[in-house]
Amino acid sequence: MSLLSSPQSPSARPQAARAQATQPRSSRRPLMVRALLFAALLFAGSGAALATAPAALAHDELVSSTPAAGERLNAAPAELELTFSSALMDLGNQIQVLDADGRNWAESAPVLNRETLVQPLPVDMPDGEYSVRWRAVSSDGHPITGSFEFLVGADAVAGSAATATPSEASEAPDAGASEGAEETDTADASDDGGLPAWLVPGILGGVTGLLIYAVYTVVSRRKRSRTE
Repeated sequence: MSLLSSPQSPSARPQAARAQATQPRSSRRPLMVRALLFAALLFAGSGAALATAPAALAHDELVSSTPAAGERLNAAPAELELTFSSALMDLGNQIQVLDADGRNWAESAPVLNRETLVQPLPVDMPDGEYSVRWRAVSSDGHPITGSFEFLVGADAVAGSAATATPSEASEAPDAGASEGAEETDTADASDDGGLPAWLVPGILGGVTGLLIYAVYTVVSRRKRSRTE
């Protein structure tokens, strides 16, 4: 028996060459599939993060008021009610009801009931126009402000209280409200100087995509090792 191996037949050589040529292509396919899967997961995570960004950035807003803006009443209301789009924080909420002379008829602090602020008013308010100037703390901790006017009596002239300047007594809020307002202003300033609100969800989406890709890679390797 000869120790030398017999040469391959001419028909076997093309088959071996074909097998060698096809091996790199087949080995590249899993890499391409993984790359495409990773890109799809990363894109999905980023899209979900960007989709939630407007909701994170939007603050609460005034939905309605009683009296309504521009409404003319026959008699002065017993209270003023402001309704917001979400529950407010019980911190630094203020309401001023100014007449044309700058007097603030809101003599006590407003009462908060989730998304509603109720401001009691005295019964001896005279006829005229009143300018409502409010400040509230949104559910995300940011202060929001606004103003509107309403009229009492048939002879009330619109525009007389719109530019009213609060008197010194009207401008001075209680100590608790002032302290709460300073805290929310400081928090608002620090938020504006920090990272954008949409960046954190974007990072979380990217990390989620990486984790899913890593799990997929480990599972694929285990399956491949079992089949081999």
